[in-house]
Amino acid sequence: MREPAGPSSGDFQVLTGAGPAAIAVIRARGVGVERFARAHLRLAGKGKTQVWSRGRVLRAELRDGEGAAIDDILISVHAEQPLWDLRLHLHGSPWIVGRCTELLRESGLTQRHEERTTLWKTADSIEAEAHARLPRMTTMQGARWLCGQIDALRVALRSLMAEPVFEKARAGACDLTRGAPAFSWYARPLRVALVGPPNVGKSTLANALAAEMVSLVAARPGTTRDWVEVPGEVGGFPVVWLDTAGLHDGNDPLEAAGIAQTRRVMEEADALVVVLDGSGESQEVQTTFLRDYGGIAPVCVLLNKSDLGGNASLLIGRLPAPWPSPPIMISAAKRFGLEEFERQLLSGIGRDKHSLEAPCSFTARQTEHLRAAAEATDLERFRARLSHCLQEPEPD
Repeated sequence: MREPAGPSSGDFQVLTGAGPAAIAVIRARGVGVERFARAHLRLAGKGKTQVWSRGRVLRAELRDGEGAAIDDILISVHAEQPLWDLRLHLHGSPWIVGRCTELLRESGLTQRHEERTTLWKTADSIEAEAHARLPRMTTMQGARWLCGQIDALRVALRSLMAEPVFEKARAGACDLTRGAPAFSWYARPLRVALVGPPNVGKSTLANALAAEMVSLVAARPGTTRDWVEVPGEVGGFPVVWLDTAGLHDGNDPLEAAGIAQTRRVMEEADALVVVLDGSGESQEVQTTFLRDYGGIAPVCVLLNKSDLGGNASLLIGRLPAPWPSPPIMISAAKRFGLEEFERQLLSGIGRDKHSLEAPCSFTARQTEHLRAAAEATDLERFRARLSHCLQEPEPD
């Protein structure tokens, strides 16, 4: 990922709600928008020569830093250059929205904080901010965690304000900022790519993990020509399974295109899971896969079709040493071994449920005040920062 392009010269805000949706809208404004537009927006057709004038609606391709297409979008222009005020109308996949916000930050724009909710009365800013972010929780466990943080964080802040030992209080403020990534664990689905040679049961596994038929399954190798996104959850955390085309040497142009897509998906995924055939079939193809892709770093290795027998020990002996060992014996068709797989997956990506029991900041505003409190040089400034973190909401 590239470094942000200098100091902020504009801002952006996600105007639509969080979570999967048909459409998402992001507002971007300021002189820095031109840098983003030049680097990441390619106007469609004759639109390449169109003027960015107020009132225009333009069609464009959103591209990453390497020029690869991310989404086909519409842009509505609300203020002309050099001020710039655009609305980016994207497809509502959380991944697409996340990539767009990353590119906006890299272009030097800062994200505006969400407004506090006024839908119902709240006791303080902690509760108001939790309510505003509740729609971003994509699982029931996430919603329960966020609601539980309201009282937990209040109690922690008041305890620190009453702590007589200044250094201990500063350390406690610092500790409250360390759990901040937990919010994103529930708000942003983890993208996990299922990779391996053809016909090892990746699509069957994706269907089993989704508990429904979402990927085409057939005995013929190469059935999956493109990658398929399968939403789900593991242990209460949101996840998107990426069912990919089998990796192998082939001459079929369609299969080659699918394999190229798989390699790209592997680069962009948060975690890789290798799926192999544990029944002893397709040994030559699997040997080639291990030779060509032994350098990847999966969080789990699965030996599928283990219910069919065969000598899996021969395959296990050829697995690259850095890969997680031992591999997990599963049967996607019979749905056994999946619980152990999910447990190892959560462990491999650092989703520690015990850390979620501790109170922590869950907004940028809270984290900013807590870090300032941890760096305070006197007790008065320390308590003032904590008081701001817990400030009473303004009256209606």
